[in-house]
Amino acid sequence: MSMNNFIIPDWDAPFGVKSLVTTRLGGVSAAPYDTFNLGNHVGDNLESVRQNRQILRKYLPSEPLWLNQTHSDNVLQISEPDLVNNKTLAENLLLPHDASYTYSKNKVCVVMSADCIPILLTDKKASFVAAIHAGWRGVENGIIASTIGQICKDVANIIAYIGPAICKDHFEVGPDVLEMFTQKDKNYGLYFNKNGTGKFNCDLTGITRSQLLKCGLLANNIYLSGMCTYCDKERFFSYRRDGITGRIASLIWLS
Repeated sequence: MSMNNFIIPDWDAPFGVKSLVTTRLGGVSAAPYDTFNLGNHVGDNLESVRQNRQILRKYLPSEPLWLNQTHSDNVLQISEPDLVNNKTLAENLLLPHDASYTYSKNKVCVVMSADCIPILLTDKKASFVAAIHAGWRGVENGIIASTIGQICKDVANIIAYIGPAICKDHFEVGPDVLEMFTQKDKNYGLYFNKNGTGKFNCDLTGITRSQLLKCGLLANNIYLSGMCTYCDKERFFSYRRDGITGRIASLIWLS
């Protein structure tokens, strides 16, 4: 495995904040999970997933806190003492969480995705890090506001990285999704375009960015990867493109 198979986010994170995004390259999983699948819930051979996670672990200060992601608005804080010995945290992991954050060094926040939007957060003081799994259901449920609301009152100093995700051209949704968003804010309609099938192409990245702005982040503190998981089959898994497929991971920690 080479660092060349990882993506290092291009954002103005302060010294002491480390982050990376995996690709589908450099692992041991067989098709259709080839090769660096990190999801143990998608039908891949579990021994292959274990080996892939062991490969990833070599580049991290500790074992990542893998969440049970269900498109909820639940947020988990990673704190001391050691996760392995923290019974309360172990019990919480049985519940669905779609974001995690920590103020502690060398605790790795991680989310998995295969079209959904991974969001990494920190602030200019490197006082915390967070990772958010933002599918359309989670975005509509308020996962972004829930996470930011728990972490930091000085929102203007938060820096966000929106990672590889499906682009608008390939993210088709029904009118029910449009209605759910516009019932909350009619301005969300700007991010939906009707196509020839009677459905809509949805700019979920645009909606995500608008929610970060609503939370109080400054526009120049929001960084976009510009990478589409659907379009780039060589580097990324895509559920919309392939159906049965693997998961990449977006990770962040304080060093």
